[in-house]
Amino acid sequence: MAQKSMKIYLNGKLVPEEEAKLSVFDRCFLYGDGVFEGIAVWNRAPFRADAHLDRLFAGLDYLHIESPLDRAGWLDVFDEIVAANDMEDGYLRLQLSRGEGMSSIKWERRLLRKPEPNVVVIPIPGFRDYYKGLFAQKAEQGLRGVVVSRPRIASAAIPSGMKHCNYLNSVLGAIEVTDAKVDIGVAVDRDGFVTEGIAYNLFIVKNGGLVTAPLDRDILPGITRDVVLELARGAGIRAEEKLFDAYAMTTADEIFICSTLELAVPVVEIDGRKIGSGKPGPVTRRMGEMLIAEMDAEAARYHASRKKGGARKAAGKRG
Repeated sequence: MAQKSMKIYLNGKLVPEEEAKLSVFDRCFLYGDGVFEGIAVWNRAPFRADAHLDRLFAGLDYLHIESPLDRAGWLDVFDEIVAANDMEDGYLRLQLSRGEGMSSIKWERRLLRKPEPNVVVIPIPGFRDYYKGLFAQKAEQGLRGVVVSRPRIASAAIPSGMKHCNYLNSVLGAIEVTDAKVDIGVAVDRDGFVTEGIAYNLFIVKNGGLVTAPLDRDILPGITRDVVLELARGAGIRAEEKLFDAYAMTTADEIFICSTLELAVPVVEIDGRKIGSGKPGPVTRRMGEMLIAEMDAEAARYHASRKKGGARKAAGKRG
């Protein structure tokens, strides 16, 4: 059976994916001059949409790129894309470039060929199946990883607080992961402290508590990372943000990674060294269960709030 064509959101319109095209002068294509977000869809609702939009708006403001939509407008777009693609669950890849222009240094609106941002939202359905498939393969044996050779780019060079489109550091790490025939890569900073994975945040578990790198160590403030900290503390699990090196990581009781697509995936080996018992541990499993439960609960809250908002709009129109 042929794969169903997705409806892509492109500059204000939904178009079939085979018709979704951008200019070769797009500045994200030429220079990585833009930002993006990856948002999980769960039970037909975007998970933590407000937090993703907060990070998106902050990155756009920093780059002097104007968002074409406000918060309410983006939520309407997400709902439209989910409905058009009949997405029970999945992933929305939202990207905004500065617009179109050939020169790397002539970024001002008056100097661009097209001064309005190019906006693309790519829907990828099947997140729940992906997650189940991942765990069917990996939950019992866990992931294996390596510490990649290149340090994370310092935030003083390229701000790590926003999800910018300059991803070559991660791509180079991914090449090392592939060459090493393992599953994940872990990055350190120039001082040797663990920062994050190449496209995911990382937690270690020691004596029943969680530890993750602080935000001032060149890491992305991951939305799922924040949810893990929130849920752990709410459940009475000690959760700290502090420095740790590769030795502390490989001598931890458990390790897991998390991101929009990797909810709480166990890691059982780093650089050939077994982590804890060498099997996924109880804290990791519990965090995965709590994340799924929170996604279910938030989807219900989201739909309830959108219905109320729709009712208020309708009442306003009638008045």
